[in-house]
Amino acid sequence: MRLYLVVSMVLGLVVGVSAQVVINEVGWSGTIASGYDEWIELFNPGEEAVDLSGWTLLIGEREMPLSGEIPAGGFFLLERTDDSTVADVEADFIYKGALPNAGAVIQLLDPNGEVVDTANRGCPEGWWAGGGDVRASMERISPEIPDSPVAWRPGTEGGAHDAEGNPIHGTPGAPNAASSVALPVSLHLPGEELFGQVEIAWEVEGGGEGLSVSLYLSQDGGESWEPIAQGLPLVGVQAVDTSQLKEGEVLFAVGVFDEVGARGGAVSKATVSR
Repeated sequence: MRLYLVVSMVLGLVVGVSAQVVINEVGWSGTIASGYDEWIELFNPGEEAVDLSGWTLLIGEREMPLSGEIPAGGFFLLERTDDSTVADVEADFIYKGALPNAGAVIQLLDPNGEVVDTANRGCPEGWWAGGGDVRASMERISPEIPDSPVAWRPGTEGGAHDAEGNPIHGTPGAPNAASSVALPVSLHLPGEELFGQVEIAWEVEGGGEGLSVSLYLSQDGGESWEPIAQGLPLVGVQAVDTSQLKEGEVLFAVGVFDEVGARGGAVSKATVSR
């Protein structure tokens, strides 16, 4: 009989009120009207409003000081250049500068300079999700899933329109469509310290045809990810030889995917010892 410890982690979040805010959606490819009409959405899932005075958004090395307030359970829409990017949703903040199609790491910093959340961290090239002919956004599946290969899904048409009246494939200023198709995923490690050969277990609740599971590993705190195995069943166990890994902290991520993208995921951490 195997015993597993469920190890959970919220990557990049800090204790306190700042932990409420996440980078929820990124319209990095623009809209059908214009590839320059980019936007970013923050979300506050907490029970108290958050004053963004003193907060900063980093896009690569570019600093963007923020201002304004996100109500409890509310969204904060940042539009590039002017308020015409999303025609039927008023912007909360206007910014300048592009989101490179080649990819960039976005970081949200609180007034103390602490990294509260990230988007696209560890992506080897481009973005974790989005783009294409319809210029889909990159939507976070759940604020509970840390930024990783299993946290993002392409946006789908959600009711908002661009500057020319075309439907936006995303949900600026509204709940993410990705959340409506999310499946609960659990990831189980055999302990907080790993020695030699171990077994990583997972389970996806619900689901159906056309779904598969992928397992990932990061040995540098989420700066990069490598796939361990793909095309796995919705419930299973994978053997991992930790003697081949570096000593120290290691992250595991498991995600369930359909033909469009991720439907749910979980990230756990442990320490590799000798």
